[in-house]
Amino acid sequence: MSKNSSKGTNNESHDDNDEEGETSKLFAEVKKSTKEIIDKIKKELTAEEEKKGKLDDNYEKEKITISTIIENAIDVYNSYHSLPPEIFAILEKYEPDYGSKMKEIEEAIRLLDQKKNIAKSDDMDLWIKAREEMKMMLIGKTTFNQLIAAAEEPKDSLHKPHKKNVALDLILWYTGKPIKTLSLEEILRTIQKIWVVANYFHMIDIKKESEDQYHLILKHRQNKRYSNYWLGYFTELLQAEDIPIKCVVEGEAFDETLSLTVKKLHDKSVK
Repeated sequence: MSKNSSKGTNNESHDDNDEEGETSKLFAEVKKSTKEIIDKIKKELTAEEEKKGKLDDNYEKEKITISTIIENAIDVYNSYHSLPPEIFAILEKYEPDYGSKMKEIEEAIRLLDQKKNIAKSDDMDLWIKAREEMKMMLIGKTTFNQLIAAAEEPKDSLHKPHKKNVALDLILWYTGKPIKTLSLEEILRTIQKIWVVANYFHMIDIKKESEDQYHLILKHRQNKRYSNYWLGYFTELLQAEDIPIKCVVEGEAFDETLSLTVKKLHDKSVK
């Protein structure tokens, strides 16, 4: 090694020592609890470097200094404060529920792990995955039993599930209101929400054409027979005795689309 090279190396080492010395002065001024945290982190990172060195003979272990810890802390601080404002707003909103932002972040990481790992998913996340990835559908027990019964009597294959199902139960469950108090729009909006969640349709669009008339476009990935089934189903539902509105239902069935026009005639309570 040349004298100049050796001199350069000595200067770099001297600079490092000066920097570490300055950092040590700062360290001496911080409060005891912070020192304890820094010491704890230093021990953990040093142990981690030792472990890596044992696993790989060619691994060049990093010397863990106070400067290293401060650099990492600044990097984490910078990353945290670079989050978009809307993310900070969410952290602020739910902080009282968790006690601290750190607890919120821990919960968010756990939820992310559940979302990415099927085996760790809770029941709700698992259903969403099954719906989106496996195209699974929810089906009411009554409807399921009627479909089985209809298979034994082909002539009644549509009549049974159209007449006996849990549609009204679902509407009552979702709205939390007595069926007789619901408006036509509330009933249609419930269908829009629940029948997409159940994966019978991947999109339901509702357009209010006038005060008493609505047009629905229901999109699915099945076939025309499927559209015809739901045309009969919704016609039967919206004209059921328990629905508080007298209405007319007209529709067209296509390969992957069902079109429904629902017109309110009058409230059944009005004689």
